[in-house]
Order: sequence, then structure tokens, then C-alpha cells
Amino acid sequence: MNSLLFQHVTVIDGSGSAPRTDMDVLVSDGYISAVETHGLLAYDEQETEVYDLSGMTLLPGLIDCHVHIMMDGGPEGRVKPEESLGFCLLRAAYAARCTLEAGITTVRDLGGQAHLEFALREAIAAGYCSGPRLVLAGKLLSMTSAGTEAFAGMYREADGADEVRKAAREQLKAGANVIKVMATGAVMTPGEEPGASQYSLEEMRAAAEEAHKLGRKMAAHAHGSAGILTAVQAGADTIEHGSLLCDSPEAIRLMAARGIFLVPTLAAGIMSQHAEDIPAFMAEKDQRLLEAHQRSVRLALAAGVPIAMGTDAGVPFVKHGDNAIELPLMVNVGLTPMQAIVASTSSAARALGLESEIGTIEAGKRADLLILDGDPLEDIEIVTRKECIRMVVQDGNVLA
Repeated sequence: MNSLLFQHVTVIDGSGSAPRTDMDVLVSDGYISAVETHGLLAYDEQETEVYDLSGMTLLPGLIDCHVHIMMDGGPEGRVKPEESLGFCLLRAAYAARCTLEAGITTVRDLGGQAHLEFALREAIAAGYCSGPRLVLAGKLLSMTSAGTEAFAGMYREADGADEVRKAAREQLKAGANVIKVMATGAVMTPGEEPGASQYSLEEMRAAAEEAHKLGRKMAAHAHGSAGILTAVQAGADTIEHGSLLCDSPEAIRLMAARGIFLVPTLAAGIMSQHAEDIPAFMAEKDQRLLEAHQRSVRLALAAGVPIAMGTDAGVPFVKHGDNAIELPLMVNVGLTPMQAIVASTSSAARALGLESEIGTIEAGKRADLLILDGDPLEDIEIVTRKECIRMVVQDGNVLA
């Protein structure tokens, strides 16, 4: 593999440090090998492809910690019974390509379909299709729930600690990188109340133990404050959504003290803007949670809870490839543009346990890069504009 040299670029390295101007970034064999002020790097001119990026900004590739790659973002928010598994897998491959083209080089899928997402991961790794690095949960673990019928192939019902332990082991055996549990009800499941607790402390602790034994993470879907607190006490590594976190100062305190990440998925609130197009029960629940959800993020930020970017891409009107809309949404609720970038790079990498590989621009990290025409600190919206994305690099490969 030839080396790549990006010259005269402003580097926002993902750590939260101030941008560095007129920098050169050298990439060799898929990794960042050096980051220096322009003119200080020695390189082989015959073996290096040089890019002049004057006026542009180089960031780490963005990381979305919460997607559903098998879902299409349509009004129903679920796989339709009449769709064949083959069709769904091919559509997911298209979604993966759209995601990567938007500068999202890594995603964590927190509920797939009949483990088809594992086949997609293999195909991307083998080079048969392009897409972001996939961190997979397999089937999410839930108590007996209407979600099993509503979302074909996504749920693994398990009641009681022993059955939860077995279900977690099944996902790990299949190749899961993370275990996801349902700590509370869901907005998109008929007949469920998002604020109501589902899994008990004992059940969630069993899942966390199985994940942690293999060095994996546990993610907890949790809207209600009681369910959030139980998940935190059980050993969850990330809280997904956290809509009513504002009602539990104790959960906020523990999350800050233990470094448990909040993945707000603010983009999922876009559903409420399409109330006429989605099922009425979804619209009602989403609208009811919206204000508290935004307040929860503000309180978490003020308390020092680490925040990682996640969109819930695949749910109604949150399209794969539009993932970067989460950054301006985070800014709208109180994060600075730099904090939103950190949440989408180094913090997201830590939430996934991949901080030694990705998330910052520094020597030794994988060369996952996003080059923008403009300054996202001046206008965070540019991360969402396709015309501002000049280049996406994944593992040192420039996306054609």
C-alpha cells in the first residue's frame, strides 16, 4: 500500500485540543504514521500520494454508537413481513455504503435482524462491499415483549437471570462485540411505556457479567429514570437514549463518577416532526419525551457525564448516511461544536472500547479520516452537507 500525505490542512484531532493549522498528516499501511507542522516530515516521494488540503479541516472519521443497519428509516420503523431476508441484507449493504460516504467510519449496531448484520460485517471485511467498521450486538435482550413480533429477528426474549445469561452467551457465540439489554419499554413498541422498567437488577447484572468476562461492553436501552438507575447499578457501560435521566440525580451522579456514557440519540426525536406519517402511538410517546430528553442531556453535560454520539439511524425519518445530523442537535442542547466533535470521535471510541485504535488523529491510530471543506467549529452544520465532504479515508483507503 502506498503512503498518503495530506498537506497544509487544519487538524482537529478529536481530543478536544485546539485546532492546529498548516499541518501535514502522513498515512502508511493503513495507519497514521506522523502528524507534523508542514515541511517537517520526511517521506518517499516515489511511494507517496500527496494531497494539498489548503483551507480544509481534517478530523477523525466520525463514530455513531447507535444504529440499526437493517432498518430502512421508513415510517413504520421496522422490517416489513413481506420483505425477504435477501432483500433486507442488500438494502443494509446500500445503507452501509451511504453511511461511510457521509464520513461515518465506525458504527455500533444495537439490534439487527436474524444475525444478518454479521454477514454484512464479513462482506465488508472481505471487500465485497464498502461500509463502516461494524460493532455488533446481535439480538437485543428483552423480557417477554410485543417487540418480538413488531421487530422480526431483532429481539431475544429472556426472562430471569439464568435465561438472560444464556441469551447473552448466544450473542457472544455468534460474534457480538457488545450486549444490549432493554432496561425500560420502548417508544416504537406498541403497548409499552418508555418510562416503565423492564429488566431487574439481577437480570441486567447477569448480562453485564457475561459481556465483561470477555472484555465486551453492555449497552442499556433506557428511557425511564428507575430503569436507568438500575442499569447503572448493574454495570452498564452506556445508557442509550436516557430520555428521563433528568428525574434521577442519583443516576446522573453515578454515571459521572463511574464514567458511564450517555448516548442521547437526539436524532430519534425527528420522528415527532412527522407525526402525521408514523403510527399515532409512536408520535405520542416521542413528543411526550422530547423536552425531558433535551433537559436530561443538559443536566448530564453539566454534571460531567461523558457523552458519545449516537443517532438510532434506521428508525423513522433517521436515514443511514444522515448520521452527522446528531452533531448540530447536540450543539442545540448545549454542547459546544468542539464537544460535539469529541463526542463523535474520541469519546465515542472510548464508549466502544476502541480508543487504542480509532477516535483521534495521532501516530499509531488507524487512518480513519474525514476531510471537510470549511471549519466545523465555525459552522457545525457543514458535517451534514455532502458538498462539504471532500474526502473520506478508512484504514488508509480513500473512498472512491
